[in-house]
Amino acid sequence: MEKKKGLEAVSRFTKPLEGVRVLAVEQYIAGPYCSMLLTDAGAEVVKLERPPSGDPRRDIGPFVSDDKGEVLSGGFLEYNRSKKSITLDLQKEEGKTIFLKLITSFDVLLVNLRPGSMEKMGLGYEALNEINPRLIYASITGFGEMKGFQGPYWQRPAFDVVAEGMSGVMEMIGFADRPPHYTNFGVPDLVTAVYTAYGIMLALYL
Repeated sequence: MEKKKGLEAVSRFTKPLEGVRVLAVEQYIAGPYCSMLLTDAGAEVVKLERPPSGDPRRDIGPFVSDDKGEVLSGGFLEYNRSKKSITLDLQKEEGKTIFLKLITSFDVLLVNLRPGSMEKMGLGYEALNEINPRLIYASITGFGEMKGFQGPYWQRPAFDVVAEGMSGVMEMIGFADRPPHYTNFGVPDLVTAVYTAYGIMLALYL
């Protein structure tokens, strides 16, 4: 039997998460980087953004121009490749109704918002589990919000720089004769994203 040629073999390659659908309610870096890792593994990711401006990172430089002359945020593009995007206002009843219809067709919901935000809108895990029992619900927050494992700061919002300061990472960066400094590439955000993506993959195959 003749061996298959290289290009033919590559065309038959299947990524591990092909067929998996992810709805990502995310912004800035941690959530977007996590869902981008899932797209790299073959998942279909739909990024949900709040109108009218969407992910705040769309307005943060550096900026680049495409072949049509449109100006885009390089930072946004860096963490959101290969995704689809929709706008939906979850604070309005019409938006929540559409969201509840959408969620029935997804395997994973990734949330990257202030702790308790989804619950306040009636879109927490318990509510969504009733309409989609197979849904994997992954939430990224600064101090964790899983019931039974909530620490004293769990309700506080947080950015990457907060984690760097509280963990002592900033103390190890910069110059000896100057104050502590944050990293330039968001280590806590990126590490959190990797671990969350890993947890989602485990949940999909358990």
